[in-house]
Amino acid sequence: FRAGQSTAMASSQDINTGRIVCPYLDTINRTALDFDFEHSCSVSLESSPHIYACLVCGKFFRGKGKQTPAYTHAVEEGHFVFVHLTKGTFHCLPDDYEIKNEPSLNDISEALHPKFTKAEVEKLDENQELARDLFGRRYLPGFVGLNN
Repeated sequence: FRAGQSTAMASSQDINTGRIVCPYLDTINRTALDFDFEHSCSVSLESSPHIYACLVCGKFFRGKGKQTPAYTHAVEEGHFVFVHLTKGTFHCLPDDYEIKNEPSLNDISEALHPKFTKAEVEKLDENQELARDLFGRRYLPGFVGLNN
């Protein structure tokens, strides 16, 4: 891929489901993702409802149209897969197509907008078992770490 070159030729459509298949899903770096930070653009520092996270490096950018930081990041860095931080929709930039019905992205959707039942929250106080994060570090579920 070169700056200004379209990635549309690389996307294809699944014959069985009709969904667009994004060829860049293997570039996603789950260990770089942290949705706990304030959702503001890392370039303009703007907080708006249109902030996208780059799923390759984890940085947040405003917009997805031409002349926006997200679009520029996609072209300059070759990072093509983004998630809308409010809506939770996945997009391939700079071609601007939505990635729909992709099961491999379910874990990211759950991390972006986690949901817990009342029973799961009540059970946190009883839990004595350590879990592992994406880096392999052990932690006690229910405790919230601080990001520096």
